[in-house]
Amino acid sequence: EGCGETPYVKLLTQLFGERLVVANATGCSSIWGGSAPSNPYTTNEDGHGPAWANSLFEDNAQFGLGIAMGIVTRRATLRRNV
Repeated sequence: EGCGETPYVKLLTQLFGERLVVANATGCSSIWGGSAPSNPYTTNEDGHGPAWANSLFEDNAQFGLGIAMGIVTRRATLRRNV
């Protein structure tokens, strides 16, 4: 019973830390993953951890693609300007 993805997300945050981006769809994981004031994701010694965003609808694949495209665009812009 319960959320099956919980141990997987814990492992991913331990492996990738602040390099991880999570695009979540509303559901079970939004309860344990986004409940203020605590956050279950692993952080480094500076308190930095993964980026996490929640989509209200069941479109987390498209939502995550948009986040990834934004990251790629920002990095390309930085490369051009530096």
